[in-house]
Amino acid sequence: MATQAHSLSYAGCNFLRQRLVLSTLSGRPVKIRRIRARDDNPGLRDFEASFIRLLDKVTNGSRIEINQTGTTLYYQPGLLYGGSVEHDCNVLRSIGYYLESLLCLAPFMKHPLRIVLRGVTNDQVDPSVSSEQSSVSCSNPAFEKQVPDKAQFYCRVFVLLFTLRFRH
Repeated sequence: MATQAHSLSYAGCNFLRQRLVLSTLSGRPVKIRRIRARDDNPGLRDFEASFIRLLDKVTNGSRIEINQTGTTLYYQPGLLYGGSVEHDCNVLRSIGYYLESLLCLAPFMKHPLRIVLRGVTNDQVDPSVSSEQSSVSCSNPAFEKQVPDKAQFYCRVFVLLFTLRFRH
């Protein structure tokens, strides 16, 4: 496991997404230890690993190290690249879980983010895709988005095409 003097260090799984997003925006590496270390099923959950894979897809040059038990994560962010990305979201969390973080990162990407997310549309924990749509359209009219015309439903699975282009 690599360590660097200027990396941030945290313990536990609280605010994992936010820590990784802020690490990506600031360019500072982060090391998170004791992720559910005392739990019967220690380490990262599948949906968290899926989120880390998504971060790796929208960045260029990220370095990710996870120990064998999944209880320690080292993340050195790469450059926010954007472009066309497809990602299969884990079915334990809705697309909103992934989309919330992408909305924070998208304005800072080198290329406009054109992303296809496949997964569950809503659950009891995360915002649904429709609430993300309405919050996006109200919060910043300076970007254009394309959503439902490319959306396809498969039982409870949803494919979302979301394009963000910010005007400079």
